[in-house]
Amino acid sequence: MAIIRHVNGQDEVHNGAGRQVIGAHAPNENGLSPKELLEAALGLCISISMQKMLNFDNVKYDKEAIQVEVTSTKPENKRDNRFSSFEVRVAYPPGLDEDYKAKLRDVVERACTISNTLRAEATVELVELPAQGQ
Repeated sequence: MAIIRHVNGQDEVHNGAGRQVIGAHAPNENGLSPKELLEAALGLCISISMQKMLNFDNVKYDKEAIQVEVTSTKPENKRDNRFSSFEVRVAYPPGLDEDYKAKLRDVVERACTISNTLRAEATVELVELPAQGQ
């Protein structure tokens, strides 16, 4: 679970271990914007899925060689306030042949819960929390 709190004039993102990230209201500010957090969630999921598959296949690789960049875009019509596409660019560890990269790409796309969720129509429901101190 992620918990968002407004503390000392800043939006903070917490998990069970405590504060992890400062939120920002726009991209490229001090902290991460909702857009950047969404892109980061997708990129991290792809990276973790790739590492799991490489480990499953007993492939020796340099973890630092893996890099994932995610860019989201909105539709041109400006009426739809949503992201319509995500470009995920991946730097694979060196030494992988093209056939294995294709296999890895297929498995990672199916294994990543975040990308599967973004491809489907998930339900979002706002539910009121009890007021603080009650």
